[in-house]
Amino acid sequence: MPKNGSSSLLFVTMFPQAIMSMVVLTPPVVADQVTRAVNLPVEAAGFYTTLNYIFIALGTLCSGVLIPLIGPLRLSFVCIFAGGFALILFGFASLPAIVTAVAFMGLCYGPLTPSSTQAIASQGPIANLTLFMSVRQTSVPIGGVLAGLVVPPLVLWFHLPAAMLMIGVVVTLVGLVAGFALNVVRAEVPPPRPLGRLGLLAPLRYLLQDDDLLRLSFGSMIYGAMQLTVSSLLVVFLMTSLGRNLVVAGLFLGINQTGAIIGRIGWGFLADRLAALRAVLAGVGVGMSVMCMLAGMLWPSASDWLVGMVVFVLGATTSGWNGVFLTCLIQAVPVDRAGFAASGSLLFSYFGIVLGPPLFGILALFTSFSIAFFAFSVLALAGAFLCRPRRPPATIA
Repeated sequence: MPKNGSSSLLFVTMFPQAIMSMVVLTPPVVADQVTRAVNLPVEAAGFYTTLNYIFIALGTLCSGVLIPLIGPLRLSFVCIFAGGFALILFGFASLPAIVTAVAFMGLCYGPLTPSSTQAIASQGPIANLTLFMSVRQTSVPIGGVLAGLVVPPLVLWFHLPAAMLMIGVVVTLVGLVAGFALNVVRAEVPPPRPLGRLGLLAPLRYLLQDDDLLRLSFGSMIYGAMQLTVSSLLVVFLMTSLGRNLVVAGLFLGINQTGAIIGRIGWGFLADRLAALRAVLAGVGVGMSVMCMLAGMLWPSASDWLVGMVVFVLGATTSGWNGVFLTCLIQAVPVDRAGFAASGSLLFSYFGIVLGPPLFGILALFTSFSIAFFAFSVLALAGAFLCRPRRPPATIA
């Protein structure tokens, strides 16, 4: 593929993910204002992640049917268009409107990774594919940065309903205009319709027919649990176990997320250089295990530079695996099944994301953060084992 073609493909696969990441991360940013508006305790915002990922999983399953009908890139920009309406609805700040909006956000976010995976796989050979996929995956933390920078000032200046209306209208118009203006989106040809029965469970049936894909998917479930557990509970750990204040803990969270971005790009670069995707993916899991052990061994008087180094590498490992994983999927299936396989496999990842934080929290509550980190260190090794390279078939002399 020509260089300019790769650049345009990178943009049209990153742009929807970044915008929709901003959309789904907006509710946690305005949780205080929303919970007060509906007379709920702020702790009720914790239910958002579970509800959101239930519908993200459903949207992911829907992509297996929608991609062959609409085309992966068109579907991505339809999701932006609809996601803007979800934000507008969220701004009404009534309980039915909030629940409906959160469900709609999840349904619009779910198809994006399978769609981009299929679009990239359909474009033919791409030099340094793993690095390409890893750079593409940085759109998720970029969306988080947008949510943090754009949403709070607008809510303070214009209050919640007007701010959500403005952001929602902009998101909807951007999805509409970009979808029609970009030639790569208008001219795409949908992939062939997969053979066999379609339906919401078809991607899962496809995975069940391939033992190696199934092992890889179970590995992603563990990696997904590790990723959200660290990113969602790191501040609590730093404040309660290491005695850091909120400002310092927030700074370390920023260091952790910086590690996530650098890790995604770095692991992709390394996997391409070594031409050993599965070995690198398993190595990332071993790195998660080591860093969890080190995190569990930190003590309150540990120097900030030591804590910073641990949380940085913890972010680079627990949040850096995604691009390598998706490239493994692309290379393991026929081109026209890439999005289909991603749709099924990501369900396992999301299942881990939903289960990981509460499991870690229960362990920390009844034992300690150190023991919880040690337990998850063992769990990470299990993920690395599942993602290890396949052995070549034995030959008979």
